[in-house]
Amino acid sequence: MNQIECYEPAFIRHYRAQHPAAIRQPLVINWQHEARCSLLLDDPDCCEAVLGSPEAFVLQVKMTEPVPGVAALPQHLQVLNQAALDIVTLPDLSIDLRLYALSVMLSYAQKLPADSDDALETLKSLPQTLAGYAARGTLAEMFAQLPVIAGPQRQLIGSLGRLPFDWDRLVDCTRKMSLPLQLSLLALADANSEALMQQQLLDVWAREGQKAFADRPWIWTNYLVYRLYHETFPGQDHHDMLTSYLHLVSDYFLLRSLFSLWLMDGSTISHAQAISLFSVFEAWRLDEKSTAEREALLADQQDPLLTAISLLVR
Repeated sequence: MNQIECYEPAFIRHYRAQHPAAIRQPLVINWQHEARCSLLLDDPDCCEAVLGSPEAFVLQVKMTEPVPGVAALPQHLQVLNQAALDIVTLPDLSIDLRLYALSVMLSYAQKLPADSDDALETLKSLPQTLAGYAARGTLAEMFAQLPVIAGPQRQLIGSLGRLPFDWDRLVDCTRKMSLPLQLSLLALADANSEALMQQQLLDVWAREGQKAFADRPWIWTNYLVYRLYHETFPGQDHHDMLTSYLHLVSDYFLLRSLFSLWLMDGSTISHAQAISLFSVFEAWRLDEKSTAEREALLADQQDPLLTAISLLVR
């Protein structure tokens, strides 16, 4: 049997070096054509390994025996995954613009026939095309012209107060008690209060969010790369690519809102606290009991692409 490539990011080597006797061990995501070593972010040590270093995704490649009986990933999804990874790592762009660029690619890719040679070559060229748009400022101009659709943002903000986060996982700090209280008040908000909170969260993120991560800007990039890498985005589950994109952007929006709530009262956030908050969120996201709840957050929206983009527009 022919061997396949197995990818091991630097975060795996870092985690093993820091925690040689850890109960939580790296996992392997197996496809017929390749294997990917990874970690789950519901553990703060794993989260630190993945998000804590700008070098976390430096890959080592080794050859390994394939696992019998695992699924095959169609070639167009292999190409799409690599193109998505290239786009979310475009330099000198905000996370919002990278996610918007990803939506442009997915919208175009959805119209292409699967697995035709011409379509695959077109997919491979899209990151370079979008990099050109970004360099010329065209991408930012397109994004700036998008209309504000407030409904999905307010819907998620209202839902945030009802999500069962396990706050015992949060590192000990003064916000361990006050942040859950802020969230519980969100669940009681009326439409006017939700609108006010939406604007406040956007203002806080614009004013304090970027500043809070100025000395560690790679954290958000690493999170996006991790999601695309770990999930082989857009994956091969029952979701189509635009629904997978909506879930990714929804998670980003919820996380950004949690950090904005943290910063709203003037609190600072340390590196350890930021990693801990990511881990709390991921523990909720990965909990099988939360799957239906998570998928229902925006299930009433008819257009997943438009809904996802509306979560990015301020």
